[in-house]
Amino acid sequence: MELKTVLIAIFLIYGIPLWRMRYRWRSTIYRTTAWKINISPRFGRDIAALFSNRYLVNDAERRMARRYRLYVLVYMGLLAWILALP
Repeated sequence: MELKTVLIAIFLIYGIPLWRMRYRWRSTIYRTTAWKINISPRFGRDIAALFSNRYLVNDAERRMARRYRLYVLVYMGLLAWILALP
């Protein structure tokens, strides 16, 4: 099997928890539990919170943010690896 095909399969499987993590991330940043936050086109606070602890209040939120940042970093790295392959 070709490496790119395997990486795409891993990318898709690895992306499954992203929906739940993103909902938790956005719920924390925007302080709401409405499901509509996942489809809302607001990204200012998301971007700011990725690079700072500005919207995070307690240690549990900061731990969640570290896990989310690491997850997104690996996700983007995997995507970059797939795109770099011929």
